[in-house]
Amino acid sequence: MKNVLLIGSELGKGGAERSISLLSYHLEQRGYNVILCILSGRDRAQYYQTCKKVVFVDPPVYKSYINKLKGWKYRIQKIRQLKKENNIDVSISFLEGPDYANIMSKGTEKTVLSIRGTKVFDKRISGWMGLVRKKILMPYLYQRADEIVCVSQALSDELNKYFKIKQEKLTTLYNFYENEKIIEKSMEPLTGEEQKLFIKPVIITSGRLHVSKAQDSLVRMLKKIQERTEARLMILGDGELKDYLMRLADQLELSVCDWASNQTYKDADIYLMGYQVNAFKFYRHSALFALSSSWEGFPNVLAEAVICNIPVVSTDCYTGPREILNIEGLNGKPVETAHRTSIGSLLPMLDKVDEKRFDTWADEVAYWLEKGRPEAKEFDKLIQRFTLDEMMRKWEGVIETK
Repeated sequence: MKNVLLIGSELGKGGAERSISLLSYHLEQRGYNVILCILSGRDRAQYYQTCKKVVFVDPPVYKSYINKLKGWKYRIQKIRQLKKENNIDVSISFLEGPDYANIMSKGTEKTVLSIRGTKVFDKRISGWMGLVRKKILMPYLYQRADEIVCVSQALSDELNKYFKIKQEKLTTLYNFYENEKIIEKSMEPLTGEEQKLFIKPVIITSGRLHVSKAQDSLVRMLKKIQERTEARLMILGDGELKDYLMRLADQLELSVCDWASNQTYKDADIYLMGYQVNAFKFYRHSALFALSSSWEGFPNVLAEAVICNIPVVSTDCYTGPREILNIEGLNGKPVETAHRTSIGSLLPMLDKVDEKRFDTWADEVAYWLEKGRPEAKEFDKLIQRFTLDEMMRKWEGVIETK
């Protein structure tokens, strides 16, 4: 079997970290010789299964831009050495930094980039450095890859349109999910205190507390939703915006329970749950899942909510939700009105405070809270596209194709 090197930025809780960790594990289970190389290796905590051999590349700590370039030189040399010593046949990288390192250490191996999120609509890619990345680094380096695997068709189209990557070099390959394990975890019983959270209908969302996830929009909207129906909001995840969300809720006269700090029930409008090892047991008991993101690649949390058979509402952000909900026939622009399916709704973006959009969202959320859960067969139609066996078969195709 072939020798495969996977290159990632870190071992963490995020979607890309989950995908590269599990890919390394399942490729090894299928007989490949796998090495997982992590470029930011100071945090060794593992949240997901990985292959047996994990290598951390720890460059010296540099602060200035000039000295940071030395850090990248160090990483590239280490990866080039790793490829040579282990006779790597295929190297696969996840996220932009590892993609650069993968290409710049390229030897005779097949070099594959896995694009996980939009480059054009990511608001963090800004300023003069953002222009350098978009206009010079990405087009030049991406052209040198042997194959580029995009996590959604929309990302593949983006690379072709904006970065002039040839279609024959692009492959669309969705994230995979261990459906049976997700369902099994969702069946884990709640504690007595956790059960009290679901006395009222719960709208749940999950993700890092970050500007890209726009959880503040859900906080603002909760007032409008409560005018239509009884509901509370549960936010799973941690991050730098926690204090801001608490202040915002206070300004809107919404009560907050900081569950992550005390895990003791109190009657509240909003529950900040922090990071949960098993999010799925909370999904199972919730009435509705809401994704408010301004941009994504392929939002795992939305797909996992569908696997847990709860209705979903989602922004029509630039890549991911349309394909997860299998919605076709819409033009390329984000929707301005609700587009309802058998298991949920695609809704306008929430990247600005807009009363009309908030009303649209509140009406649709109220509809799903009152309607209840769709039949299981409606969810099954969607989740069969993301099974582990189907996606691993396609990854093997990427590895085995010259």
